[in-house]
Amino acid sequence: MTVELTFDQFIKTVCPQRNLDWRKYRRASRRKVLARIHELGLSGFSDYAEYLNRNPGEASALPNLLRVTVSRFFREKETWQDLATTVLPLLFFRRATSGKILRVLSIGCCNGEEPYSLALLWKAGLEAQFPENRISITALDVDPDCLRRARKAVYARKTLREVPPELRESWFEPLREGYRLNPVVSRLVDFKLLDLLSDPIPGGQDLILCRYLVFTYYHGELQRKTVNKITQALNPGGILILGDKEKPGPETRSVIVPVSGAKNSYIAVN
Repeated sequence: MTVELTFDQFIKTVCPQRNLDWRKYRRASRRKVLARIHELGLSGFSDYAEYLNRNPGEASALPNLLRVTVSRFFREKETWQDLATTVLPLLFFRRATSGKILRVLSIGCCNGEEPYSLALLWKAGLEAQFPENRISITALDVDPDCLRRARKAVYARKTLREVPPELRESWFEPLREGYRLNPVVSRLVDFKLLDLLSDPIPGGQDLILCRYLVFTYYHGELQRKTVNKITQALNPGGILILGDKEKPGPETRSVIVPVSGAKNSYIAVN
């Protein structure tokens, strides 16, 4: 008779063999796994662990099932300051000759706060600095519900707690349930469904934001392969933005190097 696993025992069992960091998955992941177990008609975590071993397709979807979606506008203030003052001007000067479009991807965009923050940086100052250039922002996520919420562009007050007051007053409309982002800004972002592990990434990008995904949840060969996939989508000299708590390991130091004077920013070596 199979001994039933707790959730902690389950993730410690199934994650290491798939190059996933079990320490990053907590209560929100547990709810999603239980919902999937119920959907499949299985009896519990032990039954699901065996199901994963028998079904490679289910196992390949496990990283997306376990992922925790947390985001807010201008999360990690210093990164956004560096984007506004160093990274984006550098890319415009190096990559965007007069009239050229600067192409940006936000991978794992959750409910849209990250790509909309970038669009706000553009409308609030960079557009005036580079009047002959344009910016194209594409936001990708594996969760259709997240994309649906992102396209609505309506957010709870707590999600805006790091938005500078002048931007909140200029670009957000107060509602009973929170704030709606001005359509002039929201129309700058194109949201698309994409599974980072299985789908091709649109190439020709100048800047990719991929924070708290690859370097948070993936280890070893899975991390190396995914980072290679991301850097191949960048133009030569393109820049990858990570999160404050994410540091590239030895597996990826040959493909990305830090940008001098800009926190969490790495130039692709390709």
